[in-house]
Amino acid sequence: MKKFYGLITVFCTAVFWTLISLTGIFTTFENRLYDLFLISKKAPKEAPELLLVEIDNFALDEIGPWPWKRDIYADTLIRMKELGAKQAVFDVEFLSPSNFPECDEYFSKALQFFGDSFLTINTSELEIPYNDEDLTYVRNRFLFPFSGNTEALVDGNHKSHYEAKFNNLRRYSKYDWNGEDAKNILSEGMSPAMHQFISKAKGAGFTNVIIDPDGIRRRVELLSYDKESGKAVAQLVLAPLLSYLQPEDIVRKNNSLLLKNATVRGKVTDIEIPLDSYGRMLINWTHNYYGDSYRHESVMFLHQMNNAESNVYIILQELLTGLDELDPNASLGLDPFFTEPNNLFGTYNSILDYKAFLLSMCEGYDESSNPINGGIDEAAYEEYFALRSEYFDAVKAFTDSTYFDSLQEKLFELRDTIGEEKYVEYATRFGELAELITGETDIYLSLFNEKKEIYKDAFCIIGNTASSSTDLGTTPFERSYPNVGTHANVYNTIMNKDFVRQINWFWGILIALILSIAMEELTKKRKALIQNIAGVVSIAVVVSLPVIAMHFTGLYIPSFTAIVISFTSYLAVTILRFIIADKDKKFLQATFGAYVAPAVVAEIVKHPELASLGGKSENLTALFSDVKTFSGFTEVINNEAGEDKGAERLVEILNDYLGVLSDAIMDCNGTIDKYVGDEIVSFFGAPIPAKNNAYDACVASIRMLQAEKKFNEENKDRLPINPKTGEPFFLHSRVGLNTGNMVVGNMGTEKKLNYTIMGNNVNLASRLEGTNKVYGSWIMCSENTWLKANEGEYAGKLVARKFDNVRVINVKKPVGIYNILGLKDEMSEEQIKAAEIFNQGIELYLKGSDTPEVKKDTGELKAAFELFKKADELYPEDLSSKVFMKRCADFIKDGVPEVWDGVYTMTSK
Repeated sequence: MKKFYGLITVFCTAVFWTLISLTGIFTTFENRLYDLFLISKKAPKEAPELLLVEIDNFALDEIGPWPWKRDIYADTLIRMKELGAKQAVFDVEFLSPSNFPECDEYFSKALQFFGDSFLTINTSELEIPYNDEDLTYVRNRFLFPFSGNTEALVDGNHKSHYEAKFNNLRRYSKYDWNGEDAKNILSEGMSPAMHQFISKAKGAGFTNVIIDPDGIRRRVELLSYDKESGKAVAQLVLAPLLSYLQPEDIVRKNNSLLLKNATVRGKVTDIEIPLDSYGRMLINWTHNYYGDSYRHESVMFLHQMNNAESNVYIILQELLTGLDELDPNASLGLDPFFTEPNNLFGTYNSILDYKAFLLSMCEGYDESSNPINGGIDEAAYEEYFALRSEYFDAVKAFTDSTYFDSLQEKLFELRDTIGEEKYVEYATRFGELAELITGETDIYLSLFNEKKEIYKDAFCIIGNTASSSTDLGTTPFERSYPNVGTHANVYNTIMNKDFVRQINWFWGILIALILSIAMEELTKKRKALIQNIAGVVSIAVVVSLPVIAMHFTGLYIPSFTAIVISFTSYLAVTILRFIIADKDKKFLQATFGAYVAPAVVAEIVKHPELASLGGKSENLTALFSDVKTFSGFTEVINNEAGEDKGAERLVEILNDYLGVLSDAIMDCNGTIDKYVGDEIVSFFGAPIPAKNNAYDACVASIRMLQAEKKFNEENKDRLPINPKTGEPFFLHSRVGLNTGNMVVGNMGTEKKLNYTIMGNNVNLASRLEGTNKVYGSWIMCSENTWLKANEGEYAGKLVARKFDNVRVINVKKPVGIYNILGLKDEMSEEQIKAAEIFNQGIELYLKGSDTPEVKKDTGELKAAFELFKKADELYPEDLSSKVFMKRCADFIKDGVPEVWDGVYTMTSK
């Protein structure tokens, strides 16, 4: 039996984890692993015709706050039609009438005017009252007949709705999908856009998107079954795609959706869309962020074109009005100047009449999708847009002509006749109109020519992407992704036929089981090194095979359970082998050495009691660092990027910054205790004793400021701009050091241990960090730390300045403090000289503090002032000299305290 222990262990491990996976407990982990596999897949090509027409921040600033009056959508559609857009899909629901019925009517007609416009059908019951005739119209006109496995479609729809609302109950596969409870829970239904609009649209689809239990959007339903008609509602972009592809048949297979004989970019072909077990398509997301993927156009530009066009018309009207006011009786010979603007004005009125005529022909579609009373034919479109093109060509010719120059010359001839005052008035007025009409015409034509290239044959998805929008979701690549982009990715996946194909999860488990058995059987008589190599190889194969399959073929093999089986099988077999071979100690080293710091592991191996609760008193040096004006830094980032993006950016910068400071600490034999926001708590002298932990801590502080300077220089383009200075908001940390007895060891509970320090001397280091604010310094240490750091072989290596004594918050006994400036060999002569002069000054400043009852001589303060001033002149970047200059000046001016003890009392931390 003993020779089969490996096989039994592997088999039992596989069975155990398979049963666990059936409960659904691994779903979130499997989904996250899928995200990693998707990242490894080659990014899909972006369909060149895709265009996201965005209601973005620029559009809201230009047009006004959301929601908009619907005439804005109407103008947008008509403009897109003129620019050559092929299809327009609204990711905006129009479920009820607005307070502006004339705008609603205009929008409805614009939908038919555009032609291939598509609206929404919500597949949830929204409790909106619809009459039976309207719903019958929608079912007959917009729903698609299909063949194949109806039961699979119905079952998948039910499960998707159920999963979306009750993810925590997904494990119960025997749920009664057709019971009354299910009906109450799911609330499935059909809520289309209001009839006034949808009756004039080319098609409609549902916007509902599947959200996985972890809140990420990875897949989408393509069809939603309607039991009333026996047909299916298509997904929002699948509906226009079906209209464009014109498949002979839509076939729902068990694991795919077949579009039979579809026409893709001029070629007839089958498109078989793979589906998961619930009948949903995995979206092959583009790998770029939303703003860097696909083409984007703001509605703002279309609105600007409309404004420019309207302004040209208004200016022509103003011009004619001005001429008529100047020469009401036609007695000044201005008749020739009426002709051109009058012709243009009349032409545009004719165009408006023609537009109104064309819109009047937009009476909707019957249930067979035939336009009522014929609608608009292609010749009418061509004629209408040709008239508009000719009109703007004529306007351009008019603005480029000598018309306004000739008009000014004529006014000058009439100067005496009409009088100086009227001449100046009309010369100015017509001059301004000339500039305005030229500018507006140039704006219109420039935008028109630019946007015509962009919109030509474009598949347009219109949706809200403004920062105030709630129409956002999370994708495998981005936390806050506009849903209009989700539909773009669905379109891109189908049109490129670049699908992700998911196979049954059982295959991954089978691969892991076979490899684990092979690993155990082929190496059970080999050396431990060979066994470990084989185990790692088998795990690597189980991990890499799905990655390779996804990268090269788009095949997704659910693998999380397989990886767990492979890893735990290897681990279980290895542990069992070590137990049998009595290699407990080596097992500890091999297992924990990969996950815990080597020094700590070595100590635990030597002294297992270190892993128990409690600690011991040691003479250590504590280091606290804290970022100066961090709240201001946070506010500036949030103001630049917004709360959500600002938080992400702040964490990214702070992690990198604290990383370089932490490296400096650890390079000097320091141990990181914890991070508290922007603060680093660390200590020196444990778990490995040091020759001089105070000196190591001082050097670490110096290296931290050096690393900080390098970080600021290398990352100045990433840092926010300080609004007060206009320069990058550089990060600067203050450091506090104290040496003394403190408790070090594992603190916490048996379930959660933390190797940390505690005690009054630890608290003092924290308080000393705060004193830097008062003294204008960056590294402050206690007298204990300085005396220890400056002794023996380390004496004279550091440069420091003595300050006075300070009484920190909650500590009655004053503490002597020193400011660490740097390593002597690395400092300039000016810095060293300035420090020496400062120390001479502080000696005079503190003179008499040992006899506080004796009155302080102000002459000593004056002499100290001069020395501080000289130090400041030698090294003006230093602020501490200025601090003591001010103290001396204040004492000289206001008088010296009766008790001169050289103690400064802190009033805040």
